Amino acid sequence: MGATRAELIAAEIDRLKDEAKILERDWRRIPFLFAFILFAGPAHWIWGPTAAFYAILCVPCLVITAAYLIGVRRRENTELLGELEGQLEELEPG
Repeated sequence: MGATRAELIAAEIDRLKDEAKILERDWRRIPFLFAFILFAGPAHWIWGPTAAFYAILCVPCLVITAAYLIGVRRRENTELLGELEGQLEELEPG
């Protein structure tokens, strides 16, 4: 039973490490979300200044929300990884 639990924990650690790489990639892409500000021009041309104002207002909200969500998930991933590595050390002799 102990070996099976250790194998499951090791598999979960591998999954979390892969997820950490994906989250790191997503974190580096957050500044590119500011490119959506370019939609303000066409929005102004098609729907008027109110739509352009909302486009300009929503882009920073989008970036801040993405940064918050990815940041929280990165921290949670790091904490889970630390906990599981500690459990794995307790299970494995030596």
